[in-house]
Amino acid sequence: MEQLLEIAENPEPFEKGTQEIWLDSDRADIVLEGHFDENIPGGSKGSEFIAETVEFISTIAPVENYKKIIDLGCGPGLYSHKLAYRGYDVVGVDFNKTSIDYAVEEAKKSDLAIDYRVEDITTIKIENEFDIALLIYQIYSVFSPENRKKILDNIYSGLKPGGLVLLDVLSEVSYDNFQQNFMWGLPKKSSPFSSRKHLMLHAAMKYPNHVTLAKTVLVFGDGEIVNYNYWNQHFSIESFEKEVNEAGFTLEKVYADVNGGDYSSDGEFFAAVLKKK
Repeated sequence: MEQLLEIAENPEPFEKGTQEIWLDSDRADIVLEGHFDENIPGGSKGSEFIAETVEFISTIAPVENYKKIIDLGCGPGLYSHKLAYRGYDVVGVDFNKTSIDYAVEEAKKSDLAIDYRVEDITTIKIENEFDIALLIYQIYSVFSPENRKKILDNIYSGLKPGGLVLLDVLSEVSYDNFQQNFMWGLPKKSSPFSSRKHLMLHAAMKYPNHVTLAKTVLVFGDGEIVNYNYWNQHFSIESFEKEVNEAGFTLEKVYADVNGGDYSSDGEFFAAVLKKK
């Protein structure tokens, strides 16, 4: 009970839970499944959108001039796979081994030479290797300010002079639209979190400085308690540009999404192309 009371307290911004869902072996299957279902929060977009994004990438960074590409947070390789078909030399990085294992097998089936790596993008060591880096599906938004700086520093080190970055983030509109709520109950047998009977507590909370938290606590009958904290930073173009400028990048252009659509000020996210100074 003491542990449950402690977990129930509001955490400090970007404080970790007892477990990160991407690294929880008991939840590995639902993390992988999420990449193939755009209706799951955090799930990947549909195949048509992915194809549009790959086409957009080939437009802003034609393979003749931007041959080597690193896909950070690549998941099961949905983008890496299609980019390799286009002739890019692709390195795919994710710290979820289940997703990387899936990506490796899919690459083998298609006889694609993709270099997949199980690594943490906050600590990855790359040096002047790549022409373009991808960090898509609002991955950047889930990290603390300290880890975002590490990620940008790592990307900067890994890019050749004049190299590009394509990434997307949540906007301040999404912060304004974020609905706070608190729920608890016994999930149905089809709960995606566990087949074991459990009590689930969920809280969606707004913090100052455009930070939000989706907090999920699972309480099992044997006394096990698992807490996932899913944080997000929401940006204005100005706050985002300031952050990337400090890391040595120029903000080249803003788009509605990573498929290159026209930017709209009422969108819940936006994408940007950065250039290494």
